[in-house]
Amino acid sequence: MLTCKSHRFIGISLTWDASVFPPNAWFGLLAKAGKAVTGVDLKELEAASRQCHRLALKDKTDEIEIPNATIECRAFTRDGDGINISIWINDR
Repeated sequence: MLTCKSHRFIGISLTWDASVFPPNAWFGLLAKAGKAVTGVDLKELEAASRQCHRLALKDKTDEIEIPNATIECRAFTRDGDGINISIWINDR
């Protein structure tokens, strides 16, 4: 999903509903979509998304900031497993 609320609030969101452990290709697609919105390097976005995912599974945090992007993560383990990660422009 692409969200455009203003020029400073643009982001993408990707959900995986089959489990809380999406395949590697899912993280690759997430990074490609995130790069299209933020311009941040694919490897940096994928690494930060994986880190956010691990932390969300442990209920440690739900947001990571890297230069030019904010990554938000939600892991769902009730009413069906799933994960949602959003990547937003961070121009602060």
